[in-house]
Amino acid sequence: MDYPLKMADQLRPQLRALRKKRGLTQAQLGEAIGVTQARIVEIEANPGIVNLQQIMQVLNALGAALVIRETDKRAAKDHHGEDAPAAANETVSKTAPRARKGSW
Repeated sequence: MDYPLKMADQLRPQLRALRKKRGLTQAQLGEAIGVTQARIVEIEANPGIVNLQQIMQVLNALGAALVIRETDKRAAKDHHGEDAPAAANETVSKTAPRARKGSW
């Protein structure tokens, strides 16, 4: 399941929920990535100040991954102003107009 995040603070409840879903205590998670239980408390309390490498270690230990997904069509333009190739897993909006039957 995807959990779209726009701000680092939104990661706080996700990390804790993933840890609990895996049945791990903070001490067990800390041991799995080589840090103390106190450091896991800090990571869960304020993930925005934790370096990305440590966030990645925590996510990996929890069986989760960081995914970067473009959400702004303007960001998909290349330096020539042309559309960049679409991502293989890009979803189609339910509000996108449908092609008319028989139209080319």
